[in-house]
Amino acid sequence: MDMLTCVVIEDQIPAQEILKNFIDQTPQLQLLDSFISPLEAMKILDNLDVDILFLDIDLPKLTGIEFLRSMRFPPKTIITTAFSEYALEGYELDVVDYLLKPFSFERFLKSISKIQKEKTNCNSNFNKESIFVKDKGQIKKIDLRKILCIESKGDFCIIITDSDREIANISLRKMINALGPNFIRCHKSHIINNALIEKIVGIQIVINDRKIPIGRTFVTAPDIARQYLQIIFCIYEHEDYQKRHEKV
Repeated sequence: MDMLTCVVIEDQIPAQEILKNFIDQTPQLQLLDSFISPLEAMKILDNLDVDILFLDIDLPKLTGIEFLRSMRFPPKTIITTAFSEYALEGYELDVVDYLLKPFSFERFLKSISKIQKEKTNCNSNFNKESIFVKDKGQIKKIDLRKILCIESKGDFCIIITDSDREIANISLRKMINALGPNFIRCHKSHIINNALIEKIVGIQIVINDRKIPIGRTFVTAPDIARQYLQIIFCIYEHEDYQKRHEKV
């Protein structure tokens, strides 16, 4: 089972600690960070692939519902609150589940199971040779083996192949979930085809003479693909250290 990354937004420390403890007890979950205010969480949600957001409703400055509405591409969200009257509003925003405090570990696991089943169903329907993308009313088939990299442009993605460029009406976060294991999100705006990497120049990956940056925040994720990026950074930082000391 793939690791699922999590972020917690909860202003009550005891409730936050309960969630962190439940996440820690669940082997397939990894907590990236926890926050009291949704405004503090914006940076990590914008820059990292977050699979699950545990979101309280009654928060300082901005309610959980208002925060969820403000996000263009929110991760799978589980509402955690003591107020049942927000349930309908939460489901209208396509939340995965609604945990009414106080909730048990067993109830928590049921919420996680919903996300795992959804991800499993998505993977079982995945065609590993090609994907279909929608743009301007057309649906186009793209051979995965020909994709060099994918670049984010606001609400759209530019899929760059060995011979063409296609614009897809999908976010980068959703795109990475539709791709096979050869694809790595190496930067907040870039996905690369790991199988086509030619060389590494500094902290840039070169594919077909195209240089793609590596973001430092994407080196800390739990999966094997990003362990590859960790090796790249170790080599780069070692070479940089040597160059600086050669000048002394």
